[in-house]
Amino acid sequence: MTQLRSADEVQKLAERLASVSHNAKKTDILIFGAGIGGIAMLEVLHSYKGVNITAIVDVSEEAPGFELARELGIKTSTDTDATLDSFREGIVIDVTGDHKLYEKLDVFSEPLEIELISAKSAKLLFELANHQIHDEHTIQIQNTRLSLLDSMLEVTLLLENDPHLHTITTKSFEGLHGHIQAAKGVAVMFGNEDGALEFIGAIGDKKPACGDPSCDFSACNNIRKACSTLNKDERYKKIDSPVRLNCSELDAEYNVIIPVWQDAKLAGALLFDIQGELSKEQKTSLEMASTHLNMTFKTLNHLQKLEEMAIFDALTGVFNRRKFDMQLSHEVNRTKRTRHGTLSCGFIDLDDFKHINDTYGHGVGDEVLKHIAQCIESSIRDYDICARYGGDEFVILVPTDDAIEGEGLEVIGMRILEKVSKLHLVNHPEVKASVSIGICTQSGETVDAEKLMKQADDALYQAKKGGKGCLRIMADEQFHYKKQKRDKD
Repeated sequence: MTQLRSADEVQKLAERLASVSHNAKKTDILIFGAGIGGIAMLEVLHSYKGVNITAIVDVSEEAPGFELARELGIKTSTDTDATLDSFREGIVIDVTGDHKLYEKLDVFSEPLEIELISAKSAKLLFELANHQIHDEHTIQIQNTRLSLLDSMLEVTLLLENDPHLHTITTKSFEGLHGHIQAAKGVAVMFGNEDGALEFIGAIGDKKPACGDPSCDFSACNNIRKACSTLNKDERYKKIDSPVRLNCSELDAEYNVIIPVWQDAKLAGALLFDIQGELSKEQKTSLEMASTHLNMTFKTLNHLQKLEEMAIFDALTGVFNRRKFDMQLSHEVNRTKRTRHGTLSCGFIDLDDFKHINDTYGHGVGDEVLKHIAQCIESSIRDYDICARYGGDEFVILVPTDDAIEGEGLEVIGMRILEKVSKLHLVNHPEVKASVSIGICTQSGETVDAEKLMKQADDALYQAKKGGKGCLRIMADEQFHYKKQKRDKD
């Protein structure tokens, strides 16, 4: 046997090592030399699942490779002969550079099923194996990142259904936890108004029962304290003093925090327990997940604002005509199903609005419109609808599960008339305002969206004919109640 193998032979041997995990029998390897070369071989070859490093041999008990071998659970020896006697099949790798040892190993391996690799061949094998491990590691990293990207895509697709912030946070939390190899994790959200802490997800433990009287609320305070050190420039933060939760159902520590921002406000946080120093890949995953999560929150926030712009009147803050039309269809269908209920629609038109604009300007006209909207909203119930139908005209929907009498609608109408009449503009106290109101009510048996709107418009026309500040009510094509012109002062 020659000391140097050809590159092709070493390549084939490396391929054998790479594919050995598919074989039923592991390949035994015996390493001679526990110096730098031995350490390199240990680091590379122990990664192969189908390889069994039976021992590493060196003349010195203090050889640096012995310490690594013990950490890996590999036998160490200073007795060459005894080790060789117990080795009968496999591969012997000699990285000592000792020519006499090589001759001894060469003679030993000749009659047996043993392959001997030494000198430059050992170095070549190391490089080939190391490159393969590096390639496999790179592929594993790429697969992990692709998996994380898949999780991010799932979160992004949720935006189509206008999800709650909790849904976005929970989904991101579940997708990230495995990728950063966290032992435990918990996701929390902060209340919009009172700042109350809400636990929305936990992995590695049962979900904490923070609302339970037996819970130690210091856990919440600990989270708030840790989050108070965060700023918007930090994608994540590893804290030296882990956040400890002392809930009745959760007793754990977390040392990594990902903040969840909604504009400039901290809306929540993902907390993880990650053992040891963060690897480069863990840091990358945390950066990617944090950036995506906060961009998703920002997008969701913009979508919600766009939705508000689509259904709310920018000037008065009440619903716009688009939203009213949608709600009208919904309420008509609901009223038909209830049968015994009613649906009332009312048009409210500002009297002499052109005169106000021409005399005092559009700025004052806008203030008057805001006042009208506030008067209407404060005069109807929470589940009634008020919308700006266009220009100086407003519309209301009043659904009831029981038939509403004309007097009930009169109370609403008169309340609006009274509140509107109390308009007071600080810079223009001389400005007065009044509205004309026409209301139509239909039963579940007769309700029809088109007819309801037309009859409410007809009632408004009758109110306009009666003078300023009038109310007219029509029920199923008959005037159920009339209110004559109000005294202005």
